[in-house]
Amino acid sequence: MGVYEHIKQKFVMPNAYNDWSKYREQVTKLIIKDVNKDIVGYESVKTGVVTTTMKPVYREDMSIAILGAGACNDFDLLELSQHFDRITLIDVDMESMQKAIEWMPEILKERINLVKGSLTGITNEDQKTFCDDILFRVSEYGNSMTPEKFSVFLIHELKRLEKKMYTHEDQLVEAGLLPVGGYDVVVCIGVCSQLMSMLSYIINVITANLTGQLFQGKAPDNRAVFTYIKGMNSKIVPIINSAILKCSNEKAVFGNEYDEHHPVEGAYQCIIDLKTRLGLHMTEEHLTWNFNPGKNVEYDMLIQMV
Repeated sequence: MGVYEHIKQKFVMPNAYNDWSKYREQVTKLIIKDVNKDIVGYESVKTGVVTTTMKPVYREDMSIAILGAGACNDFDLLELSQHFDRITLIDVDMESMQKAIEWMPEILKERINLVKGSLTGITNEDQKTFCDDILFRVSEYGNSMTPEKFSVFLIHELKRLEKKMYTHEDQLVEAGLLPVGGYDVVVCIGVCSQLMSMLSYIINVITANLTGQLFQGKAPDNRAVFTYIKGMNSKIVPIINSAILKCSNEKAVFGNEYDEHHPVEGAYQCIIDLKTRLGLHMTEEHLTWNFNPGKNVEYDMLIQMV
């Protein structure tokens, strides 16, 4: 197993479905809250020998897109299928989405569309190349690679990777991810904090190994490196938010880790971007996400509904 594959495994939460049951129920309720199918007409229904009543006929094409769906541990797909006729799951990991629906009846699977795609423009393959290039350069330089050179090189690699990042919401439309007016409801919960998290984790893991093995305990000063990643988040999050707002016809649901004292990278940019947009009719609620009970990790999730 390569270094990148090993790092990816660290992001897998094996007990997530059971651990997140309460949170999943609460999130699902907020998604379907106040989402009503339009009445397109009425039909007569016989209620007795000589009596009838008029029953409303509802629009049958209500749609929802869930961004960063993954294995859907934080959404109740079965419950959502009772309210939406078409469900689209969007994630960079097709395998996880396939596992999310493998247990469902075929009649429901037919209404679920799986779309593989990156909201940033940076793919898993790009991240793997980023990781491999860092390791190759370190190996190439050998003992001549200093902590200072390493930090400069990281920023150089981030700049190369940033060229793949979307610069306008139209690119998310062109990629087939968020078409304008494409869905009645679009959900983006727990996603923004993950947009660049793999890059940060790759850098932290490699830096820790090099500090002990090559730099004789002297850790590189990577503050400028993580400032650069913060800047990448600050550029891409408003683009994604704009695309979501244009894509959703009835409701957009954003959910982010909220921490006033120690803002979560990516999540913070999303929260602030939405709060500073003029003209948005937005309601907010807080949920507790018991993310990792074994390690006592939980998040205060701010759910912003537009």
